[in-house]
Amino acid sequence: MKLFYTVNSQYARIVRAAILELNLSERIELQIVTVRNPNSELLNYNPTGKVPTLATDDGFILSETYIISTYLNQLNPEIKLVADNSDGFSRQLEGITSAFIDGISIWTRELKRPHSEQSPGVIEFERDRALRILDYFEKISDKLDQTPKLAHITLASALGLEIRLPDLQWRQKYPKLANWYDEFSKLPSIQATKPES
Repeated sequence: MKLFYTVNSQYARIVRAAILELNLSERIELQIVTVRNPNSELLNYNPTGKVPTLATDDGFILSETYIISTYLNQLNPEIKLVADNSDGFSRQLEGITSAFIDGISIWTRELKRPHSEQSPGVIEFERDRALRILDYFEKISDKLDQTPKLAHITLASALGLEIRLPDLQWRQKYPKLANWYDEFSKLPSIQATKPES
């Protein structure tokens, strides 16, 4: 199998951490690719040009973090990374953390645009959404443990985007969440997949 990724993709980071947590490193080749490039090798595999993309041994091309993570978890089902339908709370966390990382990604991309092309409405909407979600996680922080589940890895990957989003400044207002994140970030899988910027 082969995983196509970029080092600074937070979505690919989740899958790379999942590979480590599921002890699948020896079965999956990692290949760095370029995105938004008409000559990218990735386009030979995935017409969407998105990372992460997983080329499976049986000839399928999988994209989207949740789909890839679910597939990988089936290769090592003894480790419960992705929540099953009987675990409603973990499924809830997977949905909220997914929306959280999506919103922060939109906010970050908007700020990368030339100032004259930025949408203040989009920035305000995503900031408000992020703060609501941070409020939620601060309130339930006592229910978050250090078990590397898909929801936890996604949450840590989203919070790690603080290096790209200095406007967020979440740590002082959410000290319980900051403590959880700092501890969770010590996991080897999270350390090994830390973005460069």
